[in-house]
Amino acid sequence: MQTQKSSLALRGSPCYRSAEQRRIVAGLLSGNSLLVVGEPGSGKSSLAHFIAQDLTGFRLVHLKASTPKQMVESVAEQLGVDPTTLEGKKMTLNQLQVTLFGDLLNQTAIFICDDAEQYPLSFRQWLESLLSTKTVMLVLATWPPAKDLFLKLPRLELDPLPEAPIRDCIQRAATELGIRLKPGQVSNLMERCGGNPMLAKRVVLEEHLGLKITGPDHTQWIDGTPFLVAGLMCFTLVRFLGLGFSSTSLYLLGAILTVVAAIARLLLYSLPRRKGRLGQR
Repeated sequence: MQTQKSSLALRGSPCYRSAEQRRIVAGLLSGNSLLVVGEPGSGKSSLAHFIAQDLTGFRLVHLKASTPKQMVESVAEQLGVDPTTLEGKKMTLNQLQVTLFGDLLNQTAIFICDDAEQYPLSFRQWLESLLSTKTVMLVLATWPPAKDLFLKLPRLELDPLPEAPIRDCIQRAATELGIRLKPGQVSNLMERCGGNPMLAKRVVLEEHLGLKITGPDHTQWIDGTPFLVAGLMCFTLVRFLGLGFSSTSLYLLGAILTVVAAIARLLLYSLPRRKGRLGQR
């Protein structure tokens, strides 16, 4: 099964996560399965592609989300396991799973499972059972649920790419589109993509098409609301200062600020949330 590439992928694009690539390959070759987590567009599929190149010569199984039957049949096809019975009939799903389990007890295989959170639950449970065989798994997911297969694997989270790789990604995308970007334009585009390589390619295309989009479209944010509320609540200390110094003015001011802080807190948490952009839940 061939891995699918994004329409935004660049031809000849280098691996911007070589450190993670080396770490993951070393872990897989030592027999350890891994879970790689990152936001949409962070480069998980590209990373899996480069890792697969490093594992050429091993028994590799590439998986994409589908029905349990189609996915199990894909595993059999990639491992070269005959899906027919001795009578020449096609095996049932359960029979094929048992046959594959027996094959993987005796021979090592490396599974590369992209977008694993989209896999059917029954198939994930079968993958979980394969951990007791000679199967080694690289599982990639965006928001994996805290259950079954995802709980059992060591977790590696992909951080946003630093400035240099993102700048290179933007320049490559611009070159492929045949446009030249000024340094100021590159800086503005870098702010919009927030270290996300897929968004870096997309914002260049938007710039090329003349789309005027000023807001960033990444998920690397810190919610400042709790800090604001905490700051407002600090004003309530004025009330206690008024009690300590027997100052009616400070006491009244503290009471007023306490009410203001409480109202501000209610208003902040009752405001409608901004509509989520790409990569936000």
